[in-house]
Amino acid sequence: MACASQSALEYVTNSRIHLVGELRSLSVILENLFQQGVLMDEEVSKIKAEKDDYDRTRAILNSVTRKGEAACYKLLRIIDLTRRRTLERPALLSRISHEASTEAKRFDLHHWISCFPFKEDEEMNVNYIQGI
Repeated sequence: MACASQSALEYVTNSRIHLVGELRSLSVILENLFQQGVLMDEEVSKIKAEKDDYDRTRAILNSVTRKGEAACYKLLRIIDLTRRRTLERPALLSRISHEASTEAKRFDLHHWISCFPFKEDEEMNVNYIQGI
């Protein structure tokens, strides 16, 4: 599990392999990144044009990490606030628990995002699109 003393950039970078394989509802994440000014219209269009969710997720993470700490913090905040749509549900993870005893345990992104030390930021008082 990631360490709470990591920066947002380190937190995203260190968990990239799990995020690429398990993020859901990428349109919700993309729309929020656009509304927060992290991604511009052209970047969103290029990401949407990727052939599958795996490549779209990689493109999102590449763009955000290239932009640095503030962009990664906003991505983490978006994931935290939209987790019901963007992260696999923990109940689904428990169904494979007896199969997982012989395999490596699945990375729990719900726990992962809850470990990040978000600060109270008055500038972050923005409405996030939760998705339907």
